[in-house]
Amino acid sequence: MTYVKSMVIMCYNTNKLFSGDIPMKMQDYIREVIDSFPRKMLYWDTDIRDPVAKRLGSRWEAAGGYGAFAAAINDLVEKKVLSPVKRSGLNGLSPPLALRYRKLPLNEDDYSAAKEEILSTYCSRMDLSSFLNSPKDYDRHRDILMAIDHFLIEVENTPPAVWDTVNERSFALTGHEKFLLSNKGSKLLKRIKITLQDLCCVPAPEPFFFWATGLSALPEEKACCLVVENKDTFHSLKYLLGAGKLKTTPEIHLLIYGEGKKILNSWSFIYECLPEAAGYQFFYFGDLDPEGVGICADLISAVKGEADAAMPGRFSAAADNSSIPVVEVLPAEPLYNLLLATGRSRPIDKDQSRVTQQRMQPFFDLCSQSLIDRVAPLLQDDRAVPQEALTASMLAAKGRVELCPS
Repeated sequence: MTYVKSMVIMCYNTNKLFSGDIPMKMQDYIREVIDSFPRKMLYWDTDIRDPVAKRLGSRWEAAGGYGAFAAAINDLVEKKVLSPVKRSGLNGLSPPLALRYRKLPLNEDDYSAAKEEILSTYCSRMDLSSFLNSPKDYDRHRDILMAIDHFLIEVENTPPAVWDTVNERSFALTGHEKFLLSNKGSKLLKRIKITLQDLCCVPAPEPFFFWATGLSALPEEKACCLVVENKDTFHSLKYLLGAGKLKTTPEIHLLIYGEGKKILNSWSFIYECLPEAAGYQFFYFGDLDPEGVGICADLISAVKGEADAAMPGRFSAAADNSSIPVVEVLPAEPLYNLLLATGRSRPIDKDQSRVTQQRMQPFFDLCSQSLIDRVAPLLQDDRAVPQEALTASMLAAKGRVELCPS
């Protein structure tokens, strides 16, 4: 009798497993996984089954196992939550499932739940009004918005002593280290009216090659930096200055290899090199061709544009609104005059017509008329004077070079 009673109870429990209650629980887990998944395309196993099985743990088999899982997936297909990607093929199990599924957009009737969540869940100062006006966009941003909201509340109560880099913060919040600086990430932050400073993170400047001359920068003086466009000129100047075969006026603290256009992304690395200086004075020396002049002009504009912007301290949240004084970049006019004095030029060997006069103008705005009168005809004749025309031996013969026009 006990045996029969046990069998009846076991049969009752088995029937209950497949009566609809627990399989519906399986579907609830699947919906949670699907809703929180950041992409529209999901693999049946790694993106859906594995997270569901992990959440259910030992209850996976009790919940019906693969059979209930497949039934729930097919039910979601019928409800137009998922659409199988037929060309992806089948998984070879019984009943079969597609290898990949596509999330379908919410119906208009479903937006009330999204709006309710937006209004009731978030507590930070993010501006989510655009998602209320366009709730169909909310689902794909939900996880990131939740993470940002949680972080903003946390730092409001306990500001971090050390700020992370943007990519570090991006990975922590979104699972992708490049998101916050991507076009999509920038648009999202602008949309919710949150800045990188709000997220207590700073960009990591691209490092450049430099050589410190050993001249110490006093806290009250401006550090002088000479940026040269090409590697050979950097090597020659480094050798001559280090060997005492050349002096500059003013004396420079750093000799920087600009590496062509790269300096445009890496110039703020200067704050890492001379953090104690009261300010920075950049002199630039590059090729006399449209591209070389354009790089100098771009750097002039970039530094001028950033001079009044706040530059948060790399490791200090207290410095989040401090401004590091920066003076304008100046063309090293005497070096350009020496370059022209070599009397050497060559035809421009590639199309540089995309470098407009407007782009080059910030360079010419800081040059004397005499230099402009010598450079303009050169560029009009499609000729160039590369830095390499001014050789190490020529500079050594000079012994001393000015960086500012006398």
